[in-house]
Amino acid sequence: MKNYGYQNEKDFVALFNNKYFYELDDRSQSFIMELFNNEINNGEKIITWKNSINQKADILIKYGKFVKRVSLKSGNSNSIHCEQIQTFKCYLERLNIPYKIIEKYVSYHYGYKRDAKGHFDYSCQLSSYDYKELYQGEIDLFNASINKTRIMIDMIDRFLIRGNNSDYDIDALISGTVDDYVWILKYDLYDLILSKKNVYFTSPHISCLTIGPKKRCLNNNKNNIKDRYLVAIRWHNLKDDILEFRKLCRFPSSNKKTN
Repeated sequence: MKNYGYQNEKDFVALFNNKYFYELDDRSQSFIMELFNNEINNGEKIITWKNSINQKADILIKYGKFVKRVSLKSGNSNSIHCEQIQTFKCYLERLNIPYKIIEKYVSYHYGYKRDAKGHFDYSCQLSSYDYKELYQGEIDLFNASINKTRIMIDMIDRFLIRGNNSDYDIDALISGTVDDYVWILKYDLYDLILSKKNVYFTSPHISCLTIGPKKRCLNNNKNNIKDRYLVAIRWHNLKDDILEFRKLCRFPSSNKKTN
């Protein structure tokens, strides 16, 4: 199976590496100008390489004396972060989320139906849709507990900006391919996600980022069974959200009614 993420990284390295600024297309020139705060030197080449470590930054771009770290996402419903469920539970504990609230997420993650006494029926694993039909109130309690600014910022750092295996933040996130992409800078990512704090999802989520098992594996496919124990953070409509945010920032009065 073709690894589109890996190919996308190679394509972006090729797009920028060993190029002068004036050799780039208009979109890429605009990106480099924003990324390097308009410090452009037409006599110096841009150097780009793939990050050899599996971190949030997929590629690094050097221009002049600065090196910038960039995350790449190419899909329409991007998985932006994965980790073992036990690790995720420990992380929620460090955020001082009450144990009873954490267990409401764990129950959703595995999706087992419960009997009248609240005991799990391990022979009956529900789809996410069926689980929500029965236990949506519990998911809502979990969401209310984590959609607080302090917790959201910490989760943005973990899921998007820095991860849990790096001392360095990303400087920008690109969504798309070399033929059609948009981008957002680090601090704008915080503003974008926090601006959607009150968005409602039936799934566990912070803002526009949903939280759930990588795969429920209801058919017990041995090839996917390990995915049942992974928590996946997804950003649906990532590209559209970035486009909307950039438009609002560029034309802040565009939503105002005119007489």
